[in-house]
Amino acid sequence: MATWTLKLGNTGLFDFLHRHKPAVAAAGSRQVGERRAAAMRGFFPKLSAWLAHHSYLAEMRETERYLSQSSDIFDLERRIRRIESGVGTFRLD
Repeated sequence: MATWTLKLGNTGLFDFLHRHKPAVAAAGSRQVGERRAAAMRGFFPKLSAWLAHHSYLAEMRETERYLSQSSDIFDLERRIRRIESGVGTFRLD
């Protein structure tokens, strides 16, 4: 199995990044950590809301597609009852 290593001069990438990391004072690193934590706490609820919204839209498109395949009004009513009784889940025919 072939492997490769990125070399920067006579050192590897890890050594290069380790030597060239930004210098942050000990007191400043705590502030940076707190700011990062606050940003992450704000990011995940937004991500969750975005995913829930897109999941809801996909479910509605699937429901509309399922209902549009009905052959007559009786079939449409049967499909609607099937969706309502399934607590939001249904099996396609």
